[in-house]
Amino acid sequence: MDPVSHVIFGRALIGLDRRRLLGPHAVAACLLGAVAPDVDLGVAPFGWDWYLRVHQLGTHSILGGAALSVATAAVVHVFARGSRYSSLVLAAWIGTLSHLAFDVFSGATLNLGWPLFEVRPSLPLVAMADPWLIAICTAGAIALWVQRHTMAATAKAVVLVIGTFLAIKCALLAIALPRWTAARGPEAIVSHSVEASWGSLTEWNVFDRTPTVLRKWRVNALDDHATLVFSLPVTPEPPIVATSRSLDTVQNFLRVHSLGFAVVESMQDGGARVLWSDIRYCWPDTPLACALWFGGIFDRDGRPVTQIVHVGDWVQARSAGP
Repeated sequence: MDPVSHVIFGRALIGLDRRRLLGPHAVAACLLGAVAPDVDLGVAPFGWDWYLRVHQLGTHSILGGAALSVATAAVVHVFARGSRYSSLVLAAWIGTLSHLAFDVFSGATLNLGWPLFEVRPSLPLVAMADPWLIAICTAGAIALWVQRHTMAATAKAVVLVIGTFLAIKCALLAIALPRWTAARGPEAIVSHSVEASWGSLTEWNVFDRTPTVLRKWRVNALDDHATLVFSLPVTPEPPIVATSRSLDTVQNFLRVHSLGFAVVESMQDGGARVLWSDIRYCWPDTPLACALWFGGIFDRDGRPVTQIVHVGDWVQARSAGP
């Protein structure tokens, strides 16, 4: 979810503390806590593959959020002398939990139980940076500012409106998803993922993998059928693709993606480029276009030379050696 929505939702939640039992500096702790899990973005310059892996774990887990709350409270406590540290931790904890909840509602598959156990809830009600939710949160922020003399009542109204919106989206998802169930055919589904379409109230994208094909479907609560957007055949891996699985870039990618596939591109020097992506990052084009690619360059003897990550037009490269 976008930082604006995270901050405003955190502000509304801490605003429910009508008597300010957590102290005057709880707002700062909660707002910082609401964005703290995204500190993992600092890993991205060292490798987008590492960032995607860390984002699924660490800071976006219950235990990681608790650690961030303790650290966030410590930072606020330095500038808020006389404040109760325990109250700041609780306020920051409210913020971090709100962040995790919003990410789950936007379809992120977080491992909330890391590192103790595996649990990856996902309730894809809205898209990342969903304009409808941003609009609601922005209106809520204005209301919280204008009606700050009745903060608790206004905060309660903002939380209620956000909750009602998400409940409506949940009902629409329950109507739309059976369209995919009816259209997907008899072949076994190995894995699947659901994402809300950006800017739409009633539409979702469903991605699935069978033993023979990867597919992207579009379903809409207002339609009576699912639409197949495009598909990719699942073919046996050539040896060089199997070798690419030993690269860090590919291992990090595969640890958090179940809808991945690989392409092999021949190079003029006789070598090859092996790139992996996830159908969720791709759109039908000739050749296939994807926003993210993870893989490496191999010499003519099939030895890995360079590990590479493509994030749009941005290319990250590092050695494939020890």
